[in-house]
Amino acid sequence: MIRLKGNPLHFSMKWKLILSFSAITLIFLGVALYQGNKISEVERSMEKQKTEMEKRITVSTITQLLQEMNRAESALAESSDVELAGQFKDKQQQLASELAKVNFEADTPAFKVLQQLRTQAGEYKGIFDKLLGVMGDASLDPLTVLEQIDDLHTKALALSQSMLKTNGELYTAAADNAEKAQSYSFLMLDHTVSIIVYAAVGVFLFTLLLGWMLIRSFMTPVGKLQAALKEISEGDLRQQINSPYNDELGRLSHHFDHMVSRVRDMLRQTLSAASSLADYSHSFQQSSAITAHANQEILRTIQEISVGAGQQAVQSEQSSELLQELEREVHEITDHTGVMLTTSETANRNTRKGSETVTALREISAHSRTSINKVYDALEKLVQQSGDISRITNSITEISKQTNILSLNAAIEAARAGASGKGFAVIADEVRHLSVQTNDSSIHISRIISELQISMADFQQYMLETKKSLEDQDHQVEETLASFGAIDESITGISRQIGQIHQKVEQTRKINSRLAESVHSVASVAEQTAAGVQEVNASSTQQDQAISDIARQAVEINEISQQLFKEINVFKIEEQTGPETPAGLLLILDEPAREDAESTGELLAVGE
Repeated sequence: MIRLKGNPLHFSMKWKLILSFSAITLIFLGVALYQGNKISEVERSMEKQKTEMEKRITVSTITQLLQEMNRAESALAESSDVELAGQFKDKQQQLASELAKVNFEADTPAFKVLQQLRTQAGEYKGIFDKLLGVMGDASLDPLTVLEQIDDLHTKALALSQSMLKTNGELYTAAADNAEKAQSYSFLMLDHTVSIIVYAAVGVFLFTLLLGWMLIRSFMTPVGKLQAALKEISEGDLRQQINSPYNDELGRLSHHFDHMVSRVRDMLRQTLSAASSLADYSHSFQQSSAITAHANQEILRTIQEISVGAGQQAVQSEQSSELLQELEREVHEITDHTGVMLTTSETANRNTRKGSETVTALREISAHSRTSINKVYDALEKLVQQSGDISRITNSITEISKQTNILSLNAAIEAARAGASGKGFAVIADEVRHLSVQTNDSSIHISRIISELQISMADFQQYMLETKKSLEDQDHQVEETLASFGAIDESITGISRQIGQIHQKVEQTRKINSRLAESVHSVASVAEQTAAGVQEVNASSTQQDQAISDIARQAVEINEISQQLFKEINVFKIEEQTGPETPAGLLLILDEPAREDAESTGELLAVGE
């Protein structure tokens, strides 16, 4: 299980995008809220400006009503026509209504002026009522009426002028308030526009900074991963990303480092197995050379035995033919028996030497079988490791496919995001290229592993054939030992019989008939000996052919180990300043192997 290291504050790609878009959304929301507040203030300012404008219009209407009331009062005072009072009262009611519409804030000069105007309007109404009372009072004489009317008219004119002046002050106050409200509204609009511009610029700059940080956080690990994959595709397995992050790309980098480390370890084990295979093949070639040399000695010994057996048969035939002259040639028989005794001793020594040589051959064959078993075990381990490499390559392919699907989904989401997702679309495209490169590299590795597995399967077949040949060789060695035992017993019997012949030469004349039987027995034994020698010679020939096959297979094993080294040398798994490279090892192993093969070939040529 891979343990990911990294700063816990480093967020994953998903959370980076969520936090980034959340930050942008919050900024837009804050700007929108602030803008809404400012717009509300502008609306309130516009409402206030509208109210002040309506006040100014109302004050203008009041001025017009005051003038009309003044004209109505003057007409009434000049004509003394009470019917004109209705017009004045209508204007007075309109004035009261308009004054009720006007309102200013308390404790302001305008409010005091408004109150003064309302008081003056009341006084003006009182004077008008008095004027109507004077005109309607029949108890007064006309002169008094005229004097009172003139006096009230003068007061009304003065009060009207004062009301117009007061109303003028009220109009000025309303106009000032309207102008202030308008200026404040324009100021608020200017502030709102400025804030919109500054907010847009700030949001744009923040978005650029955030996009740059996101792209940088994505492109840096992607670039490292792409560079590592490029080096690995060229065969350099020493690359490590060592990403400090714990996001999706960081986890991908950690898995990538773990995968490369596993592949590198497996290649090291494969290299070690190949080195052991080369050592075993070299030892196997040496054992084959020794076995071939021992087999040549056995062949020469068997040829000597065959010559001795032939001579023995000839001498037995001669003994049968010369039975009639036995009496006359006793001394010659004595000489011949001495020679035969010497020859049997020589044959006995040769037989024992052949038996010892065959025993040594059996030990060498056992050592060869042990070496073959070790090589076969190492080969099975190599096959298992190749299977592990193949499974890891399949995992790399699946990871690249999932990465490609992830990049496609990211590209779709970026397309949905529109202009704000262009940067993420670039990242998605880079991830897709990365997954394609990873897939190509895994396919290349799978092809190499497949070739390696095919070579190892062939090598396993060769090893099985070699084991079978060694088993046949062991069987033939056992038969040869049995044949040598029979030969030893036969030669011992011959020596014993020759000794008896040598001791009983003086009794030859008396036991001529028994001598003929003995000579016949000797001839039979000689024939059996010759037949046994022929069988041993045939077995030795088959054994020589088997040894030749073993030597050839040893050379083929060495060539397979060299091919395995060449395949592994495609990858760089160690530092340059290390021990001797596998190529050097190949050269060191190749020269002795070639010399052993040549020496084995020369021995085989001599045997033939």
